[in-house]
Amino acid sequence: MLNVVLAEGHEISSLVDFIPGIHDWWMQFGDSLGRTWLNGAPVSFVHVVLTLLSMLAVVVLVLKSWNKFKPTPDAKLTPRTFFEMVIEMVHNLLIEQLHDKDEARKYLPLIFALAIFILFNNICALIPGLGPATDNLNTNVGMALIVFFVSTLAGIRKKGLWHVLKEMWGPIFVLGPLMFPIELICQLVRPVTLSIRLMGNMYGDHAVVAVLTTLVAAGIPAVMMCLGALVVVIQTAVFCILSVVYISQAISESH
Repeated sequence: MLNVVLAEGHEISSLVDFIPGIHDWWMQFGDSLGRTWLNGAPVSFVHVVLTLLSMLAVVVLVLKSWNKFKPTPDAKLTPRTFFEMVIEMVHNLLIEQLHDKDEARKYLPLIFALAIFILFNNICALIPGLGPATDNLNTNVGMALIVFFVSTLAGIRKKGLWHVLKEMWGPIFVLGPLMFPIELICQLVRPVTLSIRLMGNMYGDHAVVAVLTTLVAAGIPAVMMCLGALVVVIQTAVFCILSVVYISQAISESH
């Protein structure tokens, strides 16, 4: 957060805003995209660009790792070993929660993609003058809805629609009219909590790091950067862990 205002009256919140003529171009191009479906706000140019830059970094690392996977790991950290490490952690998490290697392999691509997407976008919070796309609720709701629909459809595929509805109705039939709305609300609240938790933590982390980097003495921002890096990893892990837990609960025979 640079909080600078140009002579033209445009507020500067990112280094991207310093690109000459970018605001005028985006006002014309952005209008054709319409407004965000969540709150009707204009599409954020900064978040779009930073998301694309994050994904470009992922593509570059993937290309550097392409056809370089070997039975033995490298002695040092490389793009290949980085992706192998993340895949292994995600796979172990899935096996631990789902207790089934076949089911773990089935959901590995989704959770791995979420982990990489969130991690690289979160890292932008550590770069002065940039910001994470994950502090935007629209981005997070999109990911959370994917998890919600995948977990819901996984439960229906595994147990059948009728069995899922019976579980939501509860074990005692006469309490069904009370239990069913509660269970339905619990299911619908999950994507909301996933989205707001990630947005709040990344927005707060980015704000604190940005303020301390510009206001306090040299050396102190380095400490906050280390704490910020920890937040980046933890928030990525929390989102992925909760996603796996929701899938696990959906396909298990009992909650």
